[in-house]
Amino acid sequence: MARTADGTRLNRLEELKGLLREREHATAAELAAEMGVSLRTLNRDIALLRQSGLPIDADRGRGGGMQLHRSWSLGRLHLDHLETIDLLLSITIAEKVGSPLLLQHLTSIKRKVSATFAEGYQGRIRDLRRRIIVGAPATLNVVNSYVPPSRANLALISQAFFEQRQVIIDYEAGDGVVTSRRIEPQFLYLNAPVWYLITWDHLRDDIRTFRVDRIRAAELQPTTFRVGDPKIYIASADRNASSL
Repeated sequence: MARTADGTRLNRLEELKGLLREREHATAAELAAEMGVSLRTLNRDIALLRQSGLPIDADRGRGGGMQLHRSWSLGRLHLDHLETIDLLLSITIAEKVGSPLLLQHLTSIKRKVSATFAEGYQGRIRDLRRRIIVGAPATLNVVNSYVPPSRANLALISQAFFEQRQVIIDYEAGDGVVTSRRIEPQFLYLNAPVWYLITWDHLRDDIRTFRVDRIRAAELQPTTFRVGDPKIYIASADRNASSL
């Protein structure tokens, strides 16, 4: 329990540093409301940041606020697994799009992002990026049936993908029939704007592709899995994605 609480506090302190860096100034009440914490918790976090050496200036009186000294920078990032997935997706999509404007600074961005992870973790990050595939845009027929997936399901699916854990889903097929599946989310596949999971489906005992927006419920399982041969899984997705 203490470790979880410590992790939550660290994430909150990183968020607070980011808010202070991007604002001209903000009152304690404004920061507390934006972060969803009490004013007492916010003031305690400010004190911790000051004790760690961050130059937080405060103006007292009506209309006063707090700000970081302009010379201070965010420095090393601390990302949780959901933020890591979002960042990996963004970089991978930028690479696949191939826009000259995006590619001007992508190499330096990748280098800096890589430097934010511990050395022993960088190999896993590279493996995760290889599991994110970007294909052609979705067909008009697929786009017309697309509905943005729920955030709760996305969070569970992202965690299952990141941690290589099985997940039980309730999946609604194109004909409206809902089935329960135990799957291994091996690869993420994008036909913009539609995301697919390329999985090992334990119900069918075979590779199956599922549209993320058609997952109606998800339940994370403790059982982990190994990543299979990408050529076999991706070939299956190329054949099936446009028909889902």
